[in-house]
Amino acid sequence: MVSGLQYAFNQNQRGRLQIDAYITLVEPGETKEEDVKNGVIATVEPIGRDEFVAAGQKGMKARHKFDVWANEYNGEQEVEFDGRRLTIYRSYGPKADGKIELYAGERAGNV
Repeated sequence: MVSGLQYAFNQNQRGRLQIDAYITLVEPGETKEEDVKNGVIATVEPIGRDEFVAAGQKGMKARHKFDVWANEYNGEQEVEFDGRRLTIYRSYGPKADGKIELYAGERAGNV
């Protein structure tokens, strides 16, 4: 685990705020001790209105979109970010830049 990593703030081409942060991709095991964790650097972007609505139709409350390198993502089902464990409910990619978009949120009844 990387300790003391600070968030790096920047703006994308559309002027939207992006945060580069350390996240942990998690493949849940039978118990928490058996979870397989993979720490990666991701670009964190806010969820747009359309995605928020689409997630709601799946019974999810969208929280974040993470851009990670496609070769670092192995189909994990959860992500730990900012002290919370979120469910990855949708992925998109890999894109031309070699990254994959991961959309994460919480079950609508758990928020």
